[in-house]
Amino acid sequence: MNIFEYDDYRAYLKTYLAREDNSPKIRKELLQATGMSTSFLTQVLSEVKQLSQEQAYEVALHVGFTEKETDYFFLLVDLGRAGTVKLKNRIGAKIRKMRKEAEQVSAKVSTRAHLTEEQKATYYSSWVYTGVRNLVPTANGKSIKDIAAKLNLSEEKIETVVQFLLDIDFLRKDDEGLHYRRGYSHIDANHPLILRHHQNWRQRAIHRMDYYRDTHLHYTCPMAISHDAAVRLRGELLEEIKRINASLTETPEVSYCLNIDWFEY
Repeated sequence: MNIFEYDDYRAYLKTYLAREDNSPKIRKELLQATGMSTSFLTQVLSEVKQLSQEQAYEVALHVGFTEKETDYFFLLVDLGRAGTVKLKNRIGAKIRKMRKEAEQVSAKVSTRAHLTEEQKATYYSSWVYTGVRNLVPTANGKSIKDIAAKLNLSEEKIETVVQFLLDIDFLRKDDEGLHYRRGYSHIDANHPLILRHHQNWRQRAIHRMDYYRDTHLHYTCPMAISHDAAVRLRGELLEEIKRINASLTETPEVSYCLNIDWFEY
């Protein structure tokens, strides 16, 4: 369901509640998540009452809207609540503008993972951006709610991150949820952001040490070796990285991070 195809938020809600064969269950889950009563929701759908902005936001969180989808949903609620023609026209113009922008974004087809410097600054500012992107192909990454629960982060934070990843074509979204767009993002070893990228994931590794599992591996080994051995081992590590990347052809099921450090101290 694409919210940008709707001019009335109540029409969207009716379609949302009627999807599949679990309408009673879907309605119950929405009521529990938003704190609305059955009678109030019925009056809203019958155009007797309107959602408040607070209720609209709870609906957006429950449905799993991205940041821009939430803003658009808010505009539809504002339109429903508007009391004058002038105000309706003003809000309607904003709605048409947002819809046009959404159509332009959805029409883009990216054949390679190429980011502008501004986009790189955001993408590599925190582990969350690369973390969310690589979590989406797994069972825990189908919705904003699932991702937030898996990473123990707020839905508001994940909403913003997902919207950014959609904007740069690293993810796509349809009725079945979020989907990973294949593509390899890379910054050179001398790029100003590479240090931040390394630090982000090493800090995450330190954090995860408090949640150690048998499937995890943390290995540290300071050593005294010859210069030739140091050069040889670096080359072997690079070849192993290439081999690992080339071997990952199976359908993703879980999200892991590999950090490798080889340095003279």
